[in-house]
Amino acid sequence: MGQTVLIIEDDSRSARLAELILKAEGYQVVIAPNGLQGLKIAIHTPPNLILLDLMLPGLDGFEVLNKLRAAPQTASVPIVILSAKSGHDDKETAGKIGADAYLVKPYGKAKLLEVVRSLLSGESEKAVMHGHGVLFLGPHGNEAAQVALYTGLALVDKGETATVVDLRPFSVEHSLLLDVSPRSAPVSLSDAETVRRLEDFVSRHPGGLRLLNNLEGNGDAGQLTPTDARTVLNLLLPQGGFVFLDTPLYPADILRHTADRCDLVLLVVRGDPTSLAAARPALTLMERAGVKTEQINIVLVGLSEADLGQAALGTVPDGAAPDDPAFQTLADRLESLKQPAPQGGERDVI
Repeated sequence: MGQTVLIIEDDSRSARLAELILKAEGYQVVIAPNGLQGLKIAIHTPPNLILLDLMLPGLDGFEVLNKLRAAPQTASVPIVILSAKSGHDDKETAGKIGADAYLVKPYGKAKLLEVVRSLLSGESEKAVMHGHGVLFLGPHGNEAAQVALYTGLALVDKGETATVVDLRPFSVEHSLLLDVSPRSAPVSLSDAETVRRLEDFVSRHPGGLRLLNNLEGNGDAGQLTPTDARTVLNLLLPQGGFVFLDTPLYPADILRHTADRCDLVLLVVRGDPTSLAAARPALTLMERAGVKTEQINIVLVGLSEADLGQAALGTVPDGAAPDDPAFQTLADRLESLKQPAPQGGERDVI
């Protein structure tokens, strides 16, 4: 059976036109005449892709888009907006909520198929990419920065390629921790030429670790969006090696979209009362954001154990230097990600 496209559209002629175009290319098509019915269909039987009109009776397209992105079943399903609204504000709002593409009616057959094929070919990106993504999170603040950097250095010592990406806007903290001069100007992910040349903006530590930070995203204040995170991953993961994403816990849409493309999510918890108190709420947030439980692992800093409901992947002494054996141990465990999955099954997580 071919891939399924759900069309959420109240204009029967527009829906029928898109259906004919898609069915001629072998896609299975389901049509929902309003947002509420479309939501029910999408969540009960998630399609491979959704075409969504903005001007719908009852729930408008923006509300539907927001609910689709909030539901774990549809959080990572590609969504294309099809709308007669051509204003910049509408396109910007759709992008911030999580739309993958925006086509203005009337659109051409070739353009629709180009967008659909591109997004559906990306549906299996995670399976075909050569690199291994690992998401690092701190429950309170910057607990994860040193662990990500020093584990990356340990992997490089073992002959691996490792890149650390700081998804906090305009942040140069990682450069300072590595004693690498930060870039004087932010790397703008809204500039197409910069994105095309993104590799040129990767800094290199003398030890061989790669670092991408001081990023400016497409958000109103330069914050990174899910699309920005996806862009970075699409460029870095095919190069192979390990890609470490040091990601804030909020907003949840960044967490959800990046976790879906990564092998592991590591919550780095320190032994201070503030970090410990924030750890359980952080785990709850990850669960509600749709992060798979089997992806999540704990790294303890300055603790031998913690009652967080799951065993720790590793422990690191408080104030550990980059050459501490604890980071070599973490690197060894992450290298097990490179082992092929058993025949007919998924790769085991650590």
